[in-house]
Order: sequence, then C-alpha cells, then structure tokens
Amino acid sequence: MADARAYCLAGAAAGALLAMVSLFWPASQDRPVSPVVARINGHLITDADLQLALDAMARDSRNVLPEDASDYALARLIDEELLYQRAIELDLPRNASTIRRSVVIAMIDSILARADLEPTDAELRALFAAEPERFSGEVLLRIDWRSGPAAGNGLMRPASHPPDRLISASDLRRYLGAELAQSALALAAGETMDIVTAGERRHQLTVIERVDPVPAGFDQQRDAVTALWRERGEEAALESYLADLRDRASIAIQAD
Repeated sequence: MADARAYCLAGAAAGALLAMVSLFWPASQDRPVSPVVARINGHLITDADLQLALDAMARDSRNVLPEDASDYALARLIDEELLYQRAIELDLPRNASTIRRSVVIAMIDSILARADLEPTDAELRALFAAEPERFSGEVLLRIDWRSGPAAGNGLMRPASHPPDRLISASDLRRYLGAELAQSALALAAGETMDIVTAGERRHQLTVIERVDPVPAGFDQQRDAVTALWRERGEEAALESYLADLRDRASIAIQAD
C-alpha cells in the first residue's frame, strides 16, 4: 500500500500546481499555448504541464533525472488526473472536510494573490495619522482593586487581584474583565473611581501608577502600518469577492 501511495503521489505536487493554475488563471489572460501530450477523458495535459512536473521532480531529486523521467512524469500526471476526476465524481471536495477546507483555502489564496496589496506611501501615512493609538503601544497601570458583595458594606482586596506592579492594559482586562479595565484606563495616576456594581459585587479601583506610551513616529512604525494596511486590504478583497458571489448565487435560508 505504501508503494502504491508513493507511486500515485509522486507527481501530486506538480499535479496540484497544474490544477490550481487551470482553476484560478485570471479570466482576462489567456494561458500560453503549448503542444498537447495527452488527453484523459477530454482533459488536456500539455507539454508545459509536463515540464512543470519534471521541474518539480528535479527539485526533489538529489541526482540527475534518468532518461525515462519524461515518461515517468507523464504517467504520474495521467494517474493523478484519473484520481482527481474520480474524486470529483465522488464529490470529495464537498464530502471530505479536509479536502473541502483545502479547496476553500486555495480559493482564498488565489483571490488574495490577485488583490492589489501594495500601498502607496500616502496611504500608509493616512492610516497612521487616522489611528495613531494602534501604533503607540499600551498603557501600563498599577492598581489597587477593592471588591465586596453588593448587599454588604465592606470592600476587600480580592484573591484574584493583579500583581503589585505595572501591567499592560491587555493583562489588566484578564484580571478585571473588559468593563472594569476600561474604567481603570480612564483614571489618572492617584485617582480613585466611584464604587460601581457589576453583577452581584461592588468594586472600587485606584490607579497607583500609570505610564502612557510615548507616541512613535511613522518611520519607526512603517512595517506595522504596512502589515495592518495589507491585513485590511485582504479582508476587503475577500469580502468584495464574496459579495459578488452572493449577488450571483441563489441562496434560500430555511425559516425556523
């Protein structure tokens, strides 16, 4: 069985590449014309496809390819195409979850590969100017937290109190929860908030020490700004593509 799998999968990398090229080649471009070397149930394997397979074999081999490498590669491409066609007949891309995920991921990758994700300097500077807080680091706080039952009078330091040192806003949220942490972030050093009730407990926070981040310059943060711009560009490109698919699809959602 292992030998059979190795035999069938020898050209899988090249075959997968050929399938992706065929499936995702931009509609506005014509594929290069290449002589046909085989037909399998109407599907064409071209000389260019064969050369791709040979190139893949050469990269994976430590030795010079043998004289019959071309015949071997073509045989593997034919076997791979037969298996691929049978998988489509069995609807494996839909019925096998791992294959389905691989196909969806490949589709997403192809969409993003064709998206224009190279920002101009002006676009990067505009993003940095619009959201400077995203690139300046986090506020550091050292707090005193007192808590007690909503029906009681006394407030005590809870066992889950944050450590007695400066910690980031992200860490503070893990100790206090988002709502209380946000209240703490609104306080200046030495300031105490009014007692608030959350759930069945009362809380009071005092900021003992606060360190605000020093604003960073654009040049220092260019890589981070570029990464954020591309991340949002990828999200926008994918959403635009999906919106077009939704518009052209017939979608019926069953009512409860």
